[in-house]
Amino acid sequence: MHAADLSALKGYRLPAMGQLGILVGDIRQAIGLYTARLNIRPWYQAKIVRSDIHYRGRPIDLDLDIAVGYSGRLQFELIQVIRGEDNIYTDLLTTQGQGLHHIGFVVSRIDERIEAFKRSGLEPLQYGTLATRGQAITRFAYFDTMAQFGYFTELIQTTLWGINTGMSRGMMKLGRLMGDVDIIPEK
Repeated sequence: MHAADLSALKGYRLPAMGQLGILVGDIRQAIGLYTARLNIRPWYQAKIVRSDIHYRGRPIDLDLDIAVGYSGRLQFELIQVIRGEDNIYTDLLTTQGQGLHHIGFVVSRIDERIEAFKRSGLEPLQYGTLATRGQAITRFAYFDTMAQFGYFTELIQTTLWGINTGMSRGMMKLGRLMGDVDIIPEK
């Protein structure tokens, strides 16, 4: 990766960090660990019905198991790769193993934010769209900030019926009422 000018990112007024993304080998085991050590509960899982994911500019087939839980306002995202082509998760699993993968910023106007990152010399490494049964649409873009920070940076925007909703605990509860999100039972 070439050296990107990250000093310009200060001017983009990113919101407070909203998510810690963590790669895990066994999501059920990881849920137990984070529940016991950090008292994160409950854990939620969205019912994704459609995905369109691109890695290094080309479409990929990818199957993930994802669980999210909250500590205060911070969302913890646990990611287990089930199967798929080369992607941003397996690249890091191969070189570094499990652990911190990314920090995420929940934004509005994601296209403008992506363009701002590009102007700073950061191209999206992996990006895509996820749709749930209840019509929530999440768009995301990962940027390679490993050399600068030791993790990837993700921009995330979730909308429901075209309205920017974010990804708060309250939205997970609403998604559960709509049948769009399940709570993962504790063992």
